[in-house]
Amino acid sequence: MKISRALFRKVLITVATTYLLLLAFLFFFQRQLQYLPMGKVAQIPEGFESKNLVDADGLSLLAWYHSAKKGEKTILYFHGNAGNIGDRAAKFSAFADAGFGVLAISYRGYFGSEGKPSEAGLIKNGEAALKFLLDQNYQTSDIILFGESLGSGVAVQLAARSEFSAIILESPFSSIANVGQKRYWFAPVKLLLKDHFDSEKFAPKIVSPTLIFHGTADEVVPFSEGKNLFEKITSPKKFIEVQGAGHLDFSQDFLIREITNFLK
Repeated sequence: MKISRALFRKVLITVATTYLLLLAFLFFFQRQLQYLPMGKVAQIPEGFESKNLVDADGLSLLAWYHSAKKGEKTILYFHGNAGNIGDRAAKFSAFADAGFGVLAISYRGYFGSEGKPSEAGLIKNGEAALKFLLDQNYQTSDIILFGESLGSGVAVQLAARSEFSAIILESPFSSIANVGQKRYWFAPVKLLLKDHFDSEKFAPKIVSPTLIFHGTADEVVPFSEGKNLFEKITSPKKFIEVQGAGHLDFSQDFLIREITNFLK
């Protein structure tokens, strides 16, 4: 059966229009897809203090703080894109029980913090959290940067500027563009993307010991992303491959044991 030119043109125009509308949706709503500040914050963990930080744009940010036991390091924690710091409360308590200090910041636009999230904004939030610790007379050698998923993008950029006790990255990516291109294979992601979090560009500038955890069954940030980032890092490093583990699918005891061993 022959298809008339008019019908073919109509179909082609419909397909092209639908595709362009889809690209427009991805462009204009990308930050709503990338940042998911869902849920209510759980009760602050026992022994933690609620802090109000102010970033370079004058935005008020919620943070939870627990001092370290004598001689122990303090973890500056950058959480992932979904939920909020309350979803990590048990994890923070486990770190504190192990003797670590913890400062966990809620990004702009997330629970308890003003503003709207963006790459530039999250980096300013990270800078504000680091400044808080330095103002408390911490040295960078006292601080461990911990980046969870999206938070790895913040941790890597800060790690590229100074030497810290260690950098811990949980299910990290080499860049958001690479992750997005795998997910939205039909779209020119790099051209559309506003917030690239190009960690692979900053990775060679890291001079601190770096530990990466990644599960082989991660369907959110592919395992290959963590490996690619690891290969770009030139400082002393270790990659822990967890067979069959999904995204952030690691027990607190496992993380603490491996981090403690890495710091020795």
